[in-house]
Amino acid sequence: MQPIPAQRSTQQFIDGSEQERGLTGWTQRYAQTEPGPYRGAIEQLTLPGITVSRERVERAVEQSTAPPEGRVIFCQSLVRAGPWRFNAQSCAQGLTGFIRGGEEHLAVLPAGAEVLMVEADQTLLARDLDENPARMVLEGAFLALPEAQEVRLLAEWFTLLLATSGGISALTPDLVLYNLGRLWGRARREAVALGSGTRGDYHIFRRAQALMQAGALETPSVSALAAELGVPVPALHRAFLQTAGIGPVEWLRRHRLDGARRDLRHADPDTRVTDVAMKWGFLHLGRFSAAYTAQFGEPPSATLRAAR
Repeated sequence: MQPIPAQRSTQQFIDGSEQERGLTGWTQRYAQTEPGPYRGAIEQLTLPGITVSRERVERAVEQSTAPPEGRVIFCQSLVRAGPWRFNAQSCAQGLTGFIRGGEEHLAVLPAGAEVLMVEADQTLLARDLDENPARMVLEGAFLALPEAQEVRLLAEWFTLLLATSGGISALTPDLVLYNLGRLWGRARREAVALGSGTRGDYHIFRRAQALMQAGALETPSVSALAAELGVPVPALHRAFLQTAGIGPVEWLRRHRLDGARRDLRHADPDTRVTDVAMKWGFLHLGRFSAAYTAQFGEPPSATLRAAR
């Protein structure tokens, strides 16, 4: 039996804004949440209607992620690097199960996280399982599978596919669908729906995040954010602790630095560091430079020079 065509790729990243574009069809935004130079990688194997990916992040990140609609996506944490957060819920052992495509989720990954993702076209998997594709839609944002030896072994098999060199057997897509179908069956029988946590807190956080990302605040401060959202500051504080694991003051500082880094990495030739710092509410250039260097491992002037 002749090997079938398959696409393999390995991407290395030195910035979260690069890695967020690494998964085809996904809409994502990554923000680095701990100091130090960023490092990340994505390995992928692409077959007809199927994608197997392994993603690594050496620095903790906050991910706003929307998987493609019409895809069934299995996720498995490959290392226990530390606690995760997913849609305002704490996940001590990471994630194992199926994530719903076509909608945005919020995941906070610890440093050193490695994630296996197996995507299949919903119609293709439904046909393999002899199911109605309409029944393949998840009831919750995430169906979390309990710890089980079969789940670990199947995740290891998917991971080995990424490491296999040479041609891919014509039987491999069928085996991927078969094994993904076994996991799907377990999810239907045993999984626990992992939804949006405390929905009120999660909703407040996502509204705040949207305002920040749109640059809608003239002065990015906690009081300005609470006033714009029409919520008391204590409610805003609770929403951030529940969803992101940190308070709004620290979150705002990180995301102002993230916004400044994005602007510097895509700056026009006449852009100055001072212009970017002022735009993101950093009034003292020396303090901005020190905070930026501590967060990203290089001064803002170096980021600007690389962009030019």
